Amino acid sequence: MNYNIRKFVICFVIIVVIVNIATAYFSSYNPEESTGFNDYARITDVEYQAIILDEETNGGSAHITEKLTFDVHAARKDNLFWELWRALPEQTIDGLRVDYEVLSVKQINPDGTEIVYEESPKLYWYDSDYTDEPYGPYKWYHSMGPYNEYLRRYECVLFYVDGLYREEVTYEIEYIMHNAAFKYSDVSELYLSMYSEETIKYLDSFKGEILIKNSDMPSRGNYIAHTYGTNNGTFTIEESSTKNPGYYTFSFDLDKDDLKFRSYNQYLEFTLLSFNEDYHKFTDYAPDNNYSWDVYLEEAKENMAEYDSTYTKINQEKPLYITGAIVISLFLFIYIVYRDKNIRTKYLAKKPNQEILYYRDIPSKLDPYFAATLVFAKSRKKVNMDDIYSALLLNLVRKGYIELKTIDGTNNYNKQSNVLINILYTPNKEAKTIYNTSLNDALKKNAINNNSNVNKNTLINIPKINKNGKMLEDLTPNEEAYFNFINNFAVGGSISLNDFQSSISRNINTTEAFVTRVDNSIKTIGMNKNYFKEANYEKYQKSTNNLTKTYIILAASIMILGNFAIYHNPIGLTNTALLILSISLLICAFLLNKFAKNYALLTEFGEEEYIKWYALYNFLNSATLMNEKQVVELPLWEEYLVYATAFGISDKVIKALKINCPDLTNSVMLSNNYYLSHSFITYNRAIRHTTYRAYRSSVHSRSYGSFGGGSSFYGGGGRGGGGGGGGH
Repeated sequence: MNYNIRKFVICFVIIVVIVNIATAYFSSYNPEESTGFNDYARITDVEYQAIILDEETNGGSAHITEKLTFDVHAARKDNLFWELWRALPEQTIDGLRVDYEVLSVKQINPDGTEIVYEESPKLYWYDSDYTDEPYGPYKWYHSMGPYNEYLRRYECVLFYVDGLYREEVTYEIEYIMHNAAFKYSDVSELYLSMYSEETIKYLDSFKGEILIKNSDMPSRGNYIAHTYGTNNGTFTIEESSTKNPGYYTFSFDLDKDDLKFRSYNQYLEFTLLSFNEDYHKFTDYAPDNNYSWDVYLEEAKENMAEYDSTYTKINQEKPLYITGAIVISLFLFIYIVYRDKNIRTKYLAKKPNQEILYYRDIPSKLDPYFAATLVFAKSRKKVNMDDIYSALLLNLVRKGYIELKTIDGTNNYNKQSNVLINILYTPNKEAKTIYNTSLNDALKKNAINNNSNVNKNTLINIPKINKNGKMLEDLTPNEEAYFNFINNFAVGGSISLNDFQSSISRNINTTEAFVTRVDNSIKTIGMNKNYFKEANYEKYQKSTNNLTKTYIILAASIMILGNFAIYHNPIGLTNTALLILSISLLICAFLLNKFAKNYALLTEFGEEEYIKWYALYNFLNSATLMNEKQVVELPLWEEYLVYATAFGISDKVIKALKINCPDLTNSVMLSNNYYLSHSFITYNRAIRHTTYRAYRSSVHSRSYGSFGGGSSFYGGGGRGGGGGGGGH
């Protein structure tokens, strides 16, 4: 998997993990119930009883008694809980605000005895405020809404306690809920929002009873009772006319398996519609609301039916969603397999039958940059240009075109200002004259006519010899570009590393020409030497990698939206389908990425050479080189080091070199520890960065019309009479 794809996969995994952790965190831990991390006080068990009141002074109200069990879990003994609370649902329905009148608060001890709390005249927020008499523990305070954070106003009952650590405590509270029942022209509705949102997230059990006096209870057939909430959408209620003498009772008993919630169904609610001749049976004294004279029964029934149908419809359609996700997944798999087969058949060359694990010789005199590109053409690893610059410079040293030495004659190569690039070869004017004279004589003697084809490069072979008398190999295209690049700035045949780096920064036009030539060299070499079928040899790799990224982005989007749907909409019930689809997209992305590495458009010759060069890479990168028993001549060690540097594994060759070839004195390059050091790589990294900064600066300035003339990389009239090309 290449670097960019790895980044996408890592980002996707991080996003999914963060989304899931955040969702789990906020759905299981409420900062408002905590004084610190891992501190909480949670209501875990509730016994709820509501008696409906249709009295002249309390019409449309409910007398509610709750027995609450708190699980108090402080993190430290010096971080006690001094207050607990029961939040009361706030809402306004048809113009009537639901509010509360707290009657009493009791603490129920394990032995059954009770501690009756007194009402506190004030609301306090800090421990020191209410731990001292007369506002100290064993008091309660009713904070009346509506909610206002700035005014510290909440609709809740607070219990001021005597410091709790890790304990379970039980309280009984009584209060009147006003405006629990509403009357309309054709129906009455009892609506009890018992628990909602944060108050229910940790419930282990919830037992409830709703009691209506027999005299106020509608006749059978004249009422509809309904519940709302939990992941099932509703919960079961039982009806009894005998459970509580004098009252008709609706009851329920929910355990931990029943009490499962997501953000879209975090409530426990009960409603009762009374109609026909009993349309005002329990609302004779209920206050009028904004719609008391409106017809509401059919609308209320439709709302109930719509709510129920939502869950029914989703559960019925869930198999269809899953089936659709499976069908889409199969289509995706078929598509990428067909696409892979089509690309292999139409565009890829036949692979050679030979398989080579290790190749000990240098397959050909290939440009280090192109060699590295070829080796990694089907690999997850990509070419590192820092290594390429090092390899090119190293090969110029190996071939004898330049040398690096210290200015002060010491072995201190640590300071760039003390390291000098010394040019060892310049084209010879006399050699050029001999070449031109010989060419003219040959043309005359052979009486060349228009039908003759004379190869001027083979008429005469002028050997290249450096200042030290060494006969030189020809340079590869990028080595020649780098050598001429140095020559542009090496006034007098030498230049320090510092000055070379500074010259690159100042001469941005020359630098741009060099970078452009190097960038274009891969396609040029690949086509001229018959390695590539097309200049754009990576086009199917790139298009496949882009498709891989698209699939990963789609998978991430579906996963995130799926998590969002789970917690904010009943459609979350179809999350299995979303999960199947997102996983399928990820698997397809993995397969596409695996296929892509084989899509380099190599010719049959290119495939053969790829096998050899990759086998050389394996040899240099393995322990085999370290344990090599055959005698490896110094010139071959030098080439090993050059290509290993281009491959980014020079440390492997250097380590093997020091073990298997202790006598390096006969190699000018290998006997200089600077070329084997990390400092050499670091220097070339700095040069590469400087070069590309200058290149970007040149391109930027030209795009704004400020590009002017300057020394061209290819221009004639260069030092030594050789011009930009130097005749190499």
